[in-house]
Amino acid sequence: MHFADGMKKERFLCRVPLVFGLTRKGACNDEQPIGKRQTAAARRRTAVSLLMLKVFMNMLVVGCAAFLGDQHGMPPSNYQQAAEVDLAAQPYDEELLGELALTETAAVAIFYTLPKADTAYLDLRLIGPEDGDRVILHSENYRTDEDGGGIWEQELPAGTYRLVLTAEPGPGVLSVYWDPSLTSDK
Repeated sequence: MHFADGMKKERFLCRVPLVFGLTRKGACNDEQPIGKRQTAAARRRTAVSLLMLKVFMNMLVVGCAAFLGDQHGMPPSNYQQAAEVDLAAQPYDEELLGELALTETAAVAIFYTLPKADTAYLDLRLIGPEDGDRVILHSENYRTDEDGGGIWEQELPAGTYRLVLTAEPGPGVLSVYWDPSLTSDK
C-alpha cells in the first residue's frame, strides 16, 4: 500500500509514535525507539550529575578532615599549656586552673583537649570582672573519644579572668592551652 506522497506504510508507521512516546515494535530497524533515546539521555544526565555530586562531597569531606586535623589534638604553635588536670584524681569544685589579665579588649582563644573522658558532670568556664561567667564547656554525662577537645574563642573586655573547673571524677585528662601573652604571670 502506498500513500499519496509515495511513502510506504511501514516507513510511515516508523515515524508515528504510539502511547508514551514509543514507536511500533520492529517497524524501524535502523532507529532506536523515541522513548529509549530519551531515557538514555536522561540516564546520562543523572549519572553525570551524581558523579559531580560525589566528587564535590569527597572534596568537602577531605577539606573538612584536613581543617579539623589541624585543630584537633594539637594546639596552635604559639600557645602554651595553662593547665593539665586528671579528672580521675578527685572531684573538682571551681578549681582555679589559671588567670588571664587583659589590659584592653582582646580576642581570646582557649584550646583544650579531653580525650577518652567519661564524667557525670563537667563545667569549664571563665569568671570575669563584672559581666559574669563565660561557659567554655558544660555538660552532664560527658563522654569523648580519642579526639575529644575543641577551641573556644570570644572577644573579651579588659579585666582579669579566672579559668575554673568543676567536675565529677572520671577517666580523662583535661589539657588547656592559651596564648601566653594574655596570662597574668608574664
